[in-house]
Amino acid sequence: MKKIDLHIHTTYSDGLLSPEQVLKLAKEKDYDVISITDHDTIDGYNIAKEIADDYDIKLIPGVEISSNHKGLDVHLLAYNFDVGNRKFSELLHTIYKGRLLRAKKIVKKLNKMGFDIEFNEVNDISGENNLIGRPHIARVLVNKGYCYNTHEVFNKYLGQDRPANIPKPVPSTKKVIKAIHDVNGIAVLAHPYTLKNDRVFHEIINMDIDGLEVFYTKCSDEMIEYYNNIALEKNLIRTGGSDFHGDGLDLDLFGEDSVPEFVLDELEYFESNKKWMQL
Repeated sequence: MKKIDLHIHTTYSDGLLSPEQVLKLAKEKDYDVISITDHDTIDGYNIAKEIADDYDIKLIPGVEISSNHKGLDVHLLAYNFDVGNRKFSELLHTIYKGRLLRAKKIVKKLNKMGFDIEFNEVNDISGENNLIGRPHIARVLVNKGYCYNTHEVFNKYLGQDRPANIPKPVPSTKKVIKAIHDVNGIAVLAHPYTLKNDRVFHEIINMDIDGLEVFYTKCSDEMIEYYNNIALEKNLIRTGGSDFHGDGLDLDLFGEDSVPEFVLDELEYFESNKKWMQL
């Protein structure tokens, strides 16, 4: 039985471990297949792919891309895409610049609310390539004693509809799905339970999307069953992962339960059919 996780973050976005540290920990925990899916960048994947063989781990190309549908933040996981495609890299860089601008605006908003926080403090903890996100801002607030943990920061200030949050200037969900397909990738809706809007969820899965992240460590068994049934009904591939960021390092790398092995079979079947259709 293979151990699998297809949703992992490193220091190249908002994770706490470097790509090599992730591979080392995955090896220690007997994982066979992983995908590094940093937010809006493949830099961490590019580092990991050079050394993955040293750890005897299969590494699937991946990235988690930010998008927007009707004002809601929608994350799409892309797998098995053309990593070297220039236009795709340009899209990710455009999103990166939007992240930077948004972070500066959030810091200014927090300043007006009375928080003593500087953008340089956020930048200093933002990882290898300064891909700044709200979690970095949240960590600064925790470090300065404003909140007990990042969960509290998001609940009070940075979550959706919270007073310091500012929408990300990102492409539409449809545009991102098309961009993934243009580089022969597989487009998967990440952690669908976070949408909190059933109508929007159904609009997205009726786009030209390929799969659903059904198996997710923060989902209850009932939620997993719900999304699993929808994936089967809509003929969507099923993926899964932990959304690992490096928290709780005393625990198993990605929780107690691995992603079912048939997830790999579905990815491979989709990949082979995609190649056949291109002939």
